[in-house]
Amino acid sequence: MKDFFAIVWRNFKQPIVIAILILAAALLLLGEHRDAWFVSFVIIVNTLFGIVQELRARRALKKLELMSAPHARRINADGTVSDILFDQLIVGDQIDIRIGDEVPADGIVLSSSGLEVNESMLTGESASIDKEKDTHVYASSSVVAGSAFVRIVAVGADTRVGGMTEKLKRYTPELTPLQRSIGRIIAVMTYGALALAALIATVYTLSGQDAVKIVKTITTAAVTVVPEGLLLASTLLLAFGSLRLAQAKVLPQKLAAIEAMALLNVLCVDKTGTLTSDTIEFTAIEPFKGAPGNLAELAGIVATETSSGNATGDAMVAGLPLADDYDVIDRLAFSSERKFSGVRVKIGSTVTTVFVGAPEFLGGLAPLTKTQKQRIAELAASGQRVLLVASFDDTTSNLKKIKKTGTPLGIIILSNELRSGVTKTVSYLQQNDVSIRVISGDSPDTVRAVAQRAGIKGADRIITGAELAKLSKTAWNRTVETTTIFARVLPEQKERLIDTFIKKGNFTGMVGDGVNDALALKKANLGVAMYSGAVATRRIADIVLLNNSFNALPVGMRLGNRIMQAIEMIATLFFHKIIYGIVLLMTTLVLGVVYPFEPRHVTFMNIFLVTLPTVLWTLFPPIPTYKISPKRFWWDTLAPVAPIAAISGVVVALVYLRLLALHPEDIDGVATSTVLVATFFGVYLVFLVSKMFKAVNNRTAKLARVLYILTVAFVVTVSFGFGVTRDFFDFTAPAWRDAWPLLPLIVFAILLQWLIADRVAKTKR
Repeated sequence: MKDFFAIVWRNFKQPIVIAILILAAALLLLGEHRDAWFVSFVIIVNTLFGIVQELRARRALKKLELMSAPHARRINADGTVSDILFDQLIVGDQIDIRIGDEVPADGIVLSSSGLEVNESMLTGESASIDKEKDTHVYASSSVVAGSAFVRIVAVGADTRVGGMTEKLKRYTPELTPLQRSIGRIIAVMTYGALALAALIATVYTLSGQDAVKIVKTITTAAVTVVPEGLLLASTLLLAFGSLRLAQAKVLPQKLAAIEAMALLNVLCVDKTGTLTSDTIEFTAIEPFKGAPGNLAELAGIVATETSSGNATGDAMVAGLPLADDYDVIDRLAFSSERKFSGVRVKIGSTVTTVFVGAPEFLGGLAPLTKTQKQRIAELAASGQRVLLVASFDDTTSNLKKIKKTGTPLGIIILSNELRSGVTKTVSYLQQNDVSIRVISGDSPDTVRAVAQRAGIKGADRIITGAELAKLSKTAWNRTVETTTIFARVLPEQKERLIDTFIKKGNFTGMVGDGVNDALALKKANLGVAMYSGAVATRRIADIVLLNNSFNALPVGMRLGNRIMQAIEMIATLFFHKIIYGIVLLMTTLVLGVVYPFEPRHVTFMNIFLVTLPTVLWTLFPPIPTYKISPKRFWWDTLAPVAPIAAISGVVVALVYLRLLALHPEDIDGVATSTVLVATFFGVYLVFLVSKMFKAVNNRTAKLARVLYILTVAFVVTVSFGFGVTRDFFDFTAPAWRDAWPLLPLIVFAILLQWLIADRVAKTKR
């Protein structure tokens, strides 16, 4: 209920709403009851419409929020596991947490398999913390290694981050950068309307106009000049555009993500699960000379005891045999920082320490021969994933402190096929001026091979995390800018790479699925996560790919492009209305004649000029033929329409002045005729805008135009066909007699506007 009242209050406290209600009160005091109630009714209905639409948008966004809501694995009394929402957990529940999970509530560890968590949300420190049995874990921390069973001791507001969580639950609409820009122009135009009000009051007082006419003209000018509906229109398009994106399996978790997709020019991607399939298959295990006969079983033990449900571990568990009887003495879970995992295990009477991990990292503890390195490089160059298996004589030291005493035993070969359709996705992005960079924890040869098969440009420009670590700040910046493939990088290096791209002026996106991608996704201008990826990563992403496919991103970009163009086209209509209204108003003030429009006239015109087009383009978003850039919003909207709007204003002013000279006794008829001419230019612009923005004229676009024309015809017929509606809009019979010489002027104006629109269209690429 608090949210509801907050939305109501936010809509009614807008300066334009307050100003119009004050003007309505002034009209009421002056005895103009009909206009006072009409103006009040219109602004209140518009505000209520805004409230209803914001509530609908909020409900739509809540639906999207539920689609990506994180789930916890609850252990039931019968031993089965249920996936439930975080807010369904209760004190006493037992849950299973694994690498990549976000801890859903405060709890006590019942058993730990190398559990390490990141508690930076609580402490500000990003270093991982070991969690053994009987230690506490806290809500909002993330699992970076291992797994554990936990008993819940506090949920919701009772957790250590409960106060923060409750605050986050309150609904506060986030404006996108474009919406904030629109908000600023509305504020500027509101102050401009105040200046116009003062000017109107001064000029009309000096010319002897009564208070009623002064207040009516000020009210009309305020409604004309302030584009209060533009922010609402953009919110509606973004909110319901988000639903369309979700239907296309692209879930925007923030409205700003739609803008971000349009701005994207550098996209950093992980290899596994993004360029390649998220399914990893075990291919073979190759022993080195002198390896023990039970090598496969030793590797199988490491995989079984340390995988924590990740794809690589699951593939090894499925492909490797397991010893019948063994006792685990100690385990070291895999983490993205270490790049290896290990166990100390007792088989029979023998204690053995075995590690499995990336050759570049584990090879530092278990040095490889030249022949072994060549074999690993050969497999990696073919796109295979290779893991080294090594044993250590040390049977007492903490596994995290093992020294260089290891012996390479063999290699595990895994395959990861290129994701279907990824070459088309890469081609689409590169054709749309998006530079693709691959940031991966895999070996450089493997990443290079996959990137080349995917068609990524510059795949031969490659560097490793170890090489990056040796660079000075200047060399880092220079190297990063010209490098395409970053292999064997650490999570903090991923974050720094994203930061570098952003500082170089790039609008940077990051696609990932693992907990090791979380820092980079958070830093990126656009964070894109896979739905099946780590919960911690998904929670901070701007966009979640619901079908876990990188190939869904172009679909989302195309839909986002349509939404952004619809906003630009609607904004153009608003700017046209404002500019020609100001031209007409200033002309009348300079020449000392009264402004032709009454408040009800503006309401009538707004139906055709902004309301109907907004509804139609929300239902039928235009299809652009070029990439829309929100950075060029003002240049693409206000600049092109300014001369067209000025022509409309001049012609409407000339028509008004000529009709006034011809029929000085029929002021109401002249005003009605002027309204119709102004409405014609507004309707004409709806068709010009499609031309200016080079929107595709397909069957849907033609249907939208037909619906628009039919609605215009219906509203005009009803407005003029019945006495009650004529009175409602303050219309009389138009004063057209002897006005035919104005026809060539109108024809010349529309031809000139067509030529300007055509010229604008040619500048679009």
